[in-house]
Amino acid sequence: MTTIQETNAARATIDTATLLGQDADRRWTELDEARRLPADLYQAALVAGLFRTLVPPALGGSGGSPVEWFRIGLELAWHEASVGWVVSQGAAELGWLAVASDPAFAREVLADPLGSPSTTIAGIGELAIDGDSATFGGQWAFNTGCTGATWIGGLAIISGALSPEGLPELRFACVPADRAELADDWNPTGLRGTGSHSVTIPKQTIDPTWTYTPFEPTPHDYGPHRCLVGNGNWPIATSVAATQLGAARRALDEAKQILITKAPPPTFVPLANNAAVQRAYLRAEGLWNACRSAVESELALMWDEAERFGELSTAQRVRLFAANATANEQAVAIIDSMCELTGTVTVDRTHPLSRCRRDTEVLRGHLAANGQSVEYGGAVALGVSPKETRV
Repeated sequence: MTTIQETNAARATIDTATLLGQDADRRWTELDEARRLPADLYQAALVAGLFRTLVPPALGGSGGSPVEWFRIGLELAWHEASVGWVVSQGAAELGWLAVASDPAFAREVLADPLGSPSTTIAGIGELAIDGDSATFGGQWAFNTGCTGATWIGGLAIISGALSPEGLPELRFACVPADRAELADDWNPTGLRGTGSHSVTIPKQTIDPTWTYTPFEPTPHDYGPHRCLVGNGNWPIATSVAATQLGAARRALDEAKQILITKAPPPTFVPLANNAAVQRAYLRAEGLWNACRSAVESELALMWDEAERFGELSTAQRVRLFAANATANEQAVAIIDSMCELTGTVTVDRTHPLSRCRRDTEVLRGHLAANGQSVEYGGAVALGVSPKETRV
């Protein structure tokens, strides 16, 4: 079975992520004010290979496991949730493109050491394919990392195409970044540094190979990496879990230092000496460890299944989704509890606890792991619904 122990190469990659995260943390106000990752940080993550952790080795990927990818995201998010989300999400999207698209197009994108896609389903485009030509255009919101990506796109309806169930057929399509228009409209409460602006792609002629679908099994044989597409939305749901748990770990560590040193009047006894505080803190630690362990364990089991069969069973998809959705929910609860224990420190919007709270509150509603998706997951788990693309 796939091991979750770190190799020397994986440890070196985590160390690289730590340095990048430390830089992002020091420059937090820069990310906050610019509402995007600085170009040098984004490019440093690309050059270090952090975006290629889910790309098959045959296409230049690192050959690492999904557990290692998850740990990179968690480490980055401990320092700054925005960089954790951009890199985790970006790596998942690049993995999708590499596995699902025409191999020639995948190699074209990956030949550029700074190559990366930014796509979204928050909107819908129109795609018409006619032999060796296609036309594509549309408008979308929440396009994470679009300010640094070299390819930009979104979900589109294929004109004149219907599924066997009579529903419109959908594909992702993208264009070189200079053929897309970015709206400077990303101004959220949290995750401000992700540069998740809205984008418009004017209707234009594109190469049909610039399209792909993560909803169907890939025709290309990339070993276990085949499971990145056509096996539910686990890459994005795990990106959510990694970012949320990274921020929750930061909140626990920050809160611990405050609880040890803060001694309010009239007793001037450190908060850490309070039995209720002790119980609450230990419960939060236990929840965090349980959530992280559950995600890592299911990722390892998932990869083992993918190596043996090239696809995932419904039971494995449900277990991994449940671990990711629970991590998303409990990370928010952990941070809330740490803010309650430490008192008024979160009044300061620049305090790490305050940053953790607003970042996780923004991400908790992501379509990949929100309440509606949990309902879909429950329906699949109970057998009242077939496989669902989100699970």
